[in-house]
Amino acid sequence: MDIDLLRAFVETADAGSLSRAAGGLGISQPSLSGQIQRLEAELGAVLFARHGRGVTMTDAGRTLYPRARRLLDEMRATAEAVRRDGASGGGVLYVGAIPTVAPYVLPGALRRFHAHHATTTVELREDYSAVLARLLLEGTLNLVIAALPYAFDRLDTESLGTDALVVAVPASHPAARAGRITLAQLHDAPAVTLDPAHCLGEQVAGFCSSRQVRPSVVCRSAQLATVLELVGADVGVSIVPAMAASRYNTPQCVYVPLVDHDLQRDIVAVWRRGAVPSTEARAFVDAVRDVVRGW
Repeated sequence: MDIDLLRAFVETADAGSLSRAAGGLGISQPSLSGQIQRLEAELGAVLFARHGRGVTMTDAGRTLYPRARRLLDEMRATAEAVRRDGASGGGVLYVGAIPTVAPYVLPGALRRFHAHHATTTVELREDYSAVLARLLLEGTLNLVIAALPYAFDRLDTESLGTDALVVAVPASHPAARAGRITLAQLHDAPAVTLDPAHCLGEQVAGFCSSRQVRPSVVCRSAQLATVLELVGADVGVSIVPAMAASRYNTPQCVYVPLVDHDLQRDIVAVWRRGAVPSTEARAFVDAVRDVVRGW
């Protein structure tokens, strides 16, 4: 039985919705539907009843669920044991990080960590929050460095500090001279944004929507560096992390606060629920915390 199909089944059962489960797995809903259909065909049984609000398990699904969950847990435990017992030297620490945090935090954290754990190898994976959460649940990663308010279901988070969000504007923009920008100036303004697949892109979109601010989006990018380049080229404005602004300091791009709004995101370490972090994992998280609080 294909382990990916079992994983798709368990994720869907836990989420109660194909769309939510697809988001948690980092795949499209049609791909997830296809996996469920293949598993149903293999077992010769219908596992879910579809309805307007989502899906519920059939009797066959409820019979399969505890067995599938146990198999996935055993595979995760086996993978962890092989990595722990088979690693040479000081072992290997598997760390995930989201793209809007990784380039600004990981280099400094790695220097701090290796100063005291020189024999431990750190293998890094940069990806979207949904993908990293799935890999963490599977046991492929030991920990993830990410940001709230992304909802890490069935995982525990530990706060490492906050990162302010500022508005990036072209040097020619009136807000650059004023040293601040208002919500009214954002309304209908040309905007360069991150794709909503980024938790930061989703957070910014939610903030604007809740305040009836509807910027005219002229570009959605997968890369924060592209966003800042386009702002500097006078294409539009964007809400970006302060840690990125401090690294991308050019005359063409100016960073200003949004009047009367304290924008920020919480940087967190993410663990499997109930997991006891290893000494190395704890030391790495402490190194990240030092970097975040030093901004």
